[in-house]
Amino acid sequence: MSHNHHHHHHLSVTLDDKDKEPVKIATIIGAISIALNLILGLTKIIVGRIVDSSAVFSDGVHGTGDVLTTIIATISVWIAARKKNEKYNYGYERYASIACLVLSVILFITAGEILIESTEGLIESIREGSMTQEPAFSTMWWISIGLAVTSILLKAIMFFITMYGAKKAKSNAMKADAWHQVIDAFSSVASLIALFGYIWLPTNNMLDPIFTYPIAIMVIMVGYETFHTALRELSDHAIDKEKLEEVKEVLLTILKPEQIKLIHSRIFSEKFYLDLYLLMEKGLSLEESDAISDQIKEALFARFDDLKDVYVIIEPDDERHRTQIEASR
Repeated sequence: MSHNHHHHHHLSVTLDDKDKEPVKIATIIGAISIALNLILGLTKIIVGRIVDSSAVFSDGVHGTGDVLTTIIATISVWIAARKKNEKYNYGYERYASIACLVLSVILFITAGEILIESTEGLIESIREGSMTQEPAFSTMWWISIGLAVTSILLKAIMFFITMYGAKKAKSNAMKADAWHQVIDAFSSVASLIALFGYIWLPTNNMLDPIFTYPIAIMVIMVGYETFHTALRELSDHAIDKEKLEEVKEVLLTILKPEQIKLIHSRIFSEKFYLDLYLLMEKGLSLEESDAISDQIKEALFARFDDLKDVYVIIEPDDERHRTQIEASR
């Protein structure tokens, strides 16, 4: 443990005070989630094998696989928050997005495996009906039911906690992980239905493989979502319309609309950058223009937590600078 502690200490030195709190919260939440998912996942795998239920088993595989995604999400919050490193001018935020890409690939692979397994199981149960299954109401069956119910409750709780952490840390990776928790709950619901199948179809439970499909499809959906977000964040692009409107709103508390020449924005991982081109009367002293620029920066930083940097370029308001707008738009 001492090694780990040392690590934490090192982290706290490299963080901005403002950033420290959310990261701590995110890390703690991540750790709780990892522990719970590991225990649940492994238990399900073992029980699923004993009961011979592919749904319980894949629910377990899924749960254990999730631990990996939670670990990645937690680490990415951590890395993204570390201060800019000299070597990578833009801090480690890129890594958060790369982590998301890795995460989505893992999800795709898991889903593929589950789909193949279920199909084999379905064919088998149609062909001969497997007799190896534990009958309904046996001890193992009750344990499986208990596991599924526990999972569903825990996931619901974890979702709210993780969502809270993600909002605090402004982390997309962690938000994806929260939704992931919900989807996991669905996979437990599916395995619950599959288990009920043993009551009605003691010798030939087709519900088991059938309800394993939705589990896999949900995994694919999250995978795609994560992949998409990560790619978008890895390529610099402008902020969305709503955010741009908000930026304008803040600026208009200080400036007149005709003074705003151009707002150039780009998103970089979880934070965004602004370049503002403003027109001011020619006679403004350097001191005055600097004061205006500071006022604008302060207002923007106060409004947006995820704003990384603002450049304010103040130009004299004359014919030449006004007509440049068309060219630079």
